[in-house]
Amino acid sequence: MACTIVSALATARAPAGMRPRTRRTPRARPIRPPNPVSFVGGRSGAPRAPNTKIVNNHRELPPLAAAGGDGDETLDETLDVDAVMKEITDTSQLGQRDEAFFVGQMVLVLLVAFPPFQMDLGDDVKFGDPLFGLATMALAAVLLVQGSKNLGNSLTPFPKPRADNVLKTGGAYAAVRHPMYSGLIFGCFGVALLTGDPTRTLFTMALAALLNAKAAKEEDYLCEMHGADVYGKYAAEVPRLVPRIDGMKQVVQDFADGFESNKE
Repeated sequence: MACTIVSALATARAPAGMRPRTRRTPRARPIRPPNPVSFVGGRSGAPRAPNTKIVNNHRELPPLAAAGGDGDETLDETLDVDAVMKEITDTSQLGQRDEAFFVGQMVLVLLVAFPPFQMDLGDDVKFGDPLFGLATMALAAVLLVQGSKNLGNSLTPFPKPRADNVLKTGGAYAAVRHPMYSGLIFGCFGVALLTGDPTRTLFTMALAALLNAKAAKEEDYLCEMHGADVYGKYAAEVPRLVPRIDGMKQVVQDFADGFESNKE
């Protein structure tokens, strides 16, 4: 009690400004998390590149420009297999697309694969060359793969083009006007040479004649669709079924580049 009274008197007599201060409990400061560090495109703290944005504290690179060719004629498309199958099985246009060419084509290909009879030319006659046959089949594979790849969604098994057909003049179509028809002919001829079977050669010759007529019919449709002057100029520069040698060099190179990219 006495100590309390003495303390009160001392406080009252102390001059102004000398009174003891009451200690305050220091307020805790919030701990801020460190700045996010991004290692995209260089060191942390580097200035952000233009046209970028931050997503979940990570820098998003600017979108890359889509790679393309010189135009629609060289730009590959992803083939819509469902659309092709739907067109093949569509019976509403039966008889309007010259389907007889496709039926005859499939029959002759099957006859080459499974000949119903064998021609005997005698023991002295040697027909075929396995090595040349394999080389011809390899050439056929390149034409078929690159032709379907370059044609994209314009692909149809019938002579009459699809309504959304795009005229292709680049890639395999710069070497030959109908690379897939050429591929079928070379492939069947390669099988005949590989097996040394003259019967297969006979059916291959019939297939070549049929596909030549089918190509001529298809070109009539393409002239109506794209203009006789446009397609005529293209046809004057590119052969129908026998590829140009200089054009095939580029087709083989494109095939090799595509094969390497698929491996990676």
